[in-house]
Parts: sequence; structure tokens; C-alpha cells
Amino acid sequence: MQRRTLLAAAGTGLAAALTGCTASAGDGSDGSDDGNSTTESTPDPTPTPEPVEAVSVATGERLTTVVGDGPASDDGALKPHHVRLENPTDEPWTARIDVSRPLGAGHVETYELARDATMTVSLRVPADYDVTVTDIDSDAAATDSVGPDDFDCNRSWTAFSPGDGGVSVSGGSTRMACGPRVVAADDAVTVALGDGSLPTEATKPHGLAVSNPTDAAEVVEFAYETPAGAVAFGGTYRLEPGARVGASLTEAREVTLRVARRSESGEEATETVTVEQSQFDCNASSTTVSLTDDGGFESRTLSTLMFCGDAEPKNESST
Repeated sequence: MQRRTLLAAAGTGLAAALTGCTASAGDGSDGSDDGNSTTESTPDPTPTPEPVEAVSVATGERLTTVVGDGPASDDGALKPHHVRLENPTDEPWTARIDVSRPLGAGHVETYELARDATMTVSLRVPADYDVTVTDIDSDAAATDSVGPDDFDCNRSWTAFSPGDGGVSVSGGSTRMACGPRVVAADDAVTVALGDGSLPTEATKPHGLAVSNPTDAAEVVEFAYETPAGAVAFGGTYRLEPGARVGASLTEAREVTLRVARRSESGEEATETVTVEQSQFDCNASSTTVSLTDDGGFESRTLSTLMFCGDAEPKNESST
């Protein structure tokens, strides 16, 4: 259950009373009033804070929101990473949480947590995340980062809570030994990367995947990276014959897929493909990196090759 309340941005949020003073227009010798006195307002040294809308979390209540559409699930072999706001104190705690990731929507919200209340952000896509939590009353902030290595078979978490006038950070994991995630034969794992801001309604997402068409299971490491090197999706997967793992790019941005596999002799083969912004148009298109029987890769891009008109709208002028 979610309830919203209006809170002050800092302090108690109570408006300070405006005070005034009377200035005498007399000769100043005896402070007498000659009938021409005036009243002036003194600016309030402590202005009223702007109100903040927050989601109230009651004592003992546990709220959860999900970021990303998988492949991590609470009951699966690959678990999500949880980012928590916890209030173990007796006083209400108001905090703003900002979770961002390279491609796709994150989570930004302000919460008022009562005693023993918890708010959890469940991260479902193994990727790079930046997390900032700000105490609304003190303006103190704490930051932390989450990466693809934080996603495996363990239940793992990063917790933020009030402490010593600031925000404290802790974390934990069930610390079980985990192998690579197994994608079964003829199975496909696909995540959405991007914010859906394609240029036009006719513009299609671009698919970018790793496939194993061979007759043997293979372990691959991959990372979908932005030009700045941030990982939007990555990890180590064991692909059974016929399996594939990939992403649907729903934002017209440059994305690079890096894939690596290691042979039984220890030799590593790598493949790198980049999807350019120009590849997003009215065509249904996809790029697939396939494993080959000789330990290498083969990359192929398919498209319906329809004419899509001008990529940029024309600027029309009147005479």
C-alpha cells in the first residue's frame, strides 16, 4: 500500500513568524513619537522550505519496486540485486533514492519511512548501476555502485539507513558458490535496453544477441556497452545447443556487444560488434553473434531493407 504525504524539504517545515520594528522619526533624544512613525518588515532569515511529496511506508511495512524486465528473478538460478532503504530508528526517516543505469529507466522517488519500515528496489538486469540516497532533513548523501558481478545465484543486497547525522551503507549476500547461468536448449533470454525513445512511431527496435547453433554447450562472457564503457547488460552464461541470449534495443544509441569464449586448451576467442544509430529505422533488423564449431564466432545482420524515407525531417521555409 502506498500513501503520499507532503513533507518539508529540510527541518521541521514550520514557517517562521515575520517580525517587524518601529522606527521613530523624532530627534532621537527621548524616543518620542512625532506621529510620523513607520513600520518596516525584516526579512525572515530562515525561509520556509519547499514541500516535498513522499511515499509513506508504515511501521513494519515492506514495499518493493522492480527495475528492468529480467532475466534475474527471485526464484530463479540468477537472483536480482536488491537496493534497500531501511529505518531501524524510532524516528521517521525521509530519504530520496536515485537508481540509474546506462540504458533504460531507473528509479527516483522520495520515501518517508516509519520505524522498522523497508523500501526495496529490485534490480533485474545484470548491469552497471549508480545509487545515491539523500537524507531530506540533513541533505547528507551516500552513493554506491552495483555491477554485473553482483548478480548470481545468491540473494544479495545493498542497504541504506540513517546514522550519525548522515546516511550509512551496508551490504550482504548469502555467499553460495555459483556457476554460470544455464540457458536451456532452444531457449531464448531477451531483455529490453533503452528508454523507448525511438525517433518516430515507425522506427523499430534493433535486436542484438548471442546464439549457440552448435551441437555442444558453451560458456560465454558478454557485455553490452555504451560508448563510455558502461555495461548495460552482461554476465557469464552457459548456452546449451540452440540457446540464445540477447537484447532488444529500444533507444537509438550506439551499443557495442563484446563476446568471449574459451576453448578446452585455454585459448580465448573474442568478437566485437557495434550497432550504430543509423541502423534504427522503419526496418525490422537484428544482429546475431553465433558460436561456430571451430571455437570462433560469426556475426550477421538481417533487415527487411524497406525504404524508410528521409532520416531527418526537412526544414521548410516560406517566401
